[in-house]
Amino acid sequence: MRAKKVFLTMAVVFTMVAIFAVSTHAGVWYTCTVEKAGTGAGNHVCIWLSDTNDPPAFTNRFFTAPDGRKKEMLAIALTAMTTGKQVEVGLVNLDSFVIMNMWLLP
Repeated sequence: MRAKKVFLTMAVVFTMVAIFAVSTHAGVWYTCTVEKAGTGAGNHVCIWLSDTNDPPAFTNRFFTAPDGRKKEMLAIALTAMTTGKQVEVGLVNLDSFVIMNMWLLP
């Protein structure tokens, strides 16, 4: 019985830490138009975005994709440019130049 309580306590603590970590990774979300995308110096993926809000929070601003997801984000950015669709991006904050999440909008 004691082992079961310890396990449940550990599961609850782990879940709370995971929720906190996920919520801090993408603090602000923006719907954007992809202006251009490609590879930059040092094998980085560079994506220039413009916020679609009125007034926009940023226009034609440079962002990078995390190394672990750069191919996926480049594919989403190129698809958005080719199809004329917008993307939704999650940033830690507006001062960050790293895109944490990117979704292609319908």
